[in-house]
Amino acid sequence: MFVLGVVFLALTIFPATRCAAKANAEDLAVDNLFSAIRDGNFSAATSHFNARMKALSPAGLKGSWSQVYAGQGPLLSWKIFERQNLTKGGDEVRVQLKFHRSTANSVVVVAPQTGEITGLWFKLPVTAPPYAEQKRFHFEDVTVGTYKLPGTLTIPNGKGPFPAVVLIHGSGPNDRDETVGANHPFADIAEGLSSRGIVVLRYDKRTYAYRTLDPQKTMVDEEVIQDGVAAVRLLRARRDVAQDRIFVLGHSLGAMLAPEIAKKAGQVAGIVMLAPPGRKLPQLLVEQARFLGQAPPGELTQIERDADELSAHKMPATQIFIGAPASYYYDLDARDEVAIARSLDVPILILHGSPDYQIIDEDIRHWQNGLKGDAKVQVDTLPGLDHLFIAGTGNPTPAEYYAPGHVDVAVIAAITSFIANAGGAPAPQAPPN
Repeated sequence: MFVLGVVFLALTIFPATRCAAKANAEDLAVDNLFSAIRDGNFSAATSHFNARMKALSPAGLKGSWSQVYAGQGPLLSWKIFERQNLTKGGDEVRVQLKFHRSTANSVVVVAPQTGEITGLWFKLPVTAPPYAEQKRFHFEDVTVGTYKLPGTLTIPNGKGPFPAVVLIHGSGPNDRDETVGANHPFADIAEGLSSRGIVVLRYDKRTYAYRTLDPQKTMVDEEVIQDGVAAVRLLRARRDVAQDRIFVLGHSLGAMLAPEIAKKAGQVAGIVMLAPPGRKLPQLLVEQARFLGQAPPGELTQIERDADELSAHKMPATQIFIGAPASYYYDLDARDEVAIARSLDVPILILHGSPDYQIIDEDIRHWQNGLKGDAKVQVDTLPGLDHLFIAGTGNPTPAEYYAPGHVDVAVIAAITSFIANAGGAPAPQAPPN
């Protein structure tokens, strides 16, 4: 998923490298932040933010905190349990929060020179969506690819063999649930589809499982495609999966690259693309920054200049732009995923939420025009659903990702129907016990 300038979602395409315990600047910043939040002093909490983070007002922080942790009771304590040195942007610390009724995690990014907070995530445990029928499926732990990435299969109860789907993440070091704020869209999709007779494989992304990967050596193949192909092959080797009914489902960046994964894996029955980008990535990031209006004018001007230089392939390959080296953008730019999709001759479902500010109508038109005339391509816009395909209200902002929700049931229904119509009708299931 592409996100720029987001108050909480300080996304980098590549993760941090591990480091030993740091000086007390991190500890002090974390203590000051959560002491102020515990005391309800959100003005004091935001006083520790850097210039970009200050775009989040005290009222906005209070609202987001209340949305995410509503019902958890008072914040009792906190402790740092992991530290990482980011390739750019500060030191990342993971904090366990203890509430009256539960525990949860938060991620804080601290500038080591100033102790200012430059990024903040709030996280909650995964909760089942209302449409998941827990008695209709079970879980199995697996490992994916040569990097042995931890993964989870949700498998319908019953005889099978079943149609199957592999989930491909958006940009950034995503876990298997594609956790964003308080939401876990891949967990929702997996449990929703498996409740309807479909095997689903999701796994931790390589850049999430291996934080020490060198971004200068981790291009698109290494970050996404190789493991996606390995995941398809894992499904193909299972007896409970119908080998001719395996589908690739990607979200955001994963949606854009799903055709290439399908082509390299071979013998894929169809592709589901959730919010695929169509614009070039530098352009997309600049327009996202303009929409959000969170970057100071001078910083936005510099982003625009860098994006122009990058688009013209004049930026040095090792120079970092929005969390990734220029060589990564050049690698992505060299791929023609529309042409690959056109050559596959398999059914394709493209879904898009109407208020999604990250992937807009222009992106979807790019795919529609490129695949025009292909009767096997279905494009649907779902009203009221954001980039995570969760129902939102009002103008879309990054803060909505921190309101707990679930992928809309209409998305689950659309995917299930597509698989059935593509010749992958779910196998009969045993009734729940």
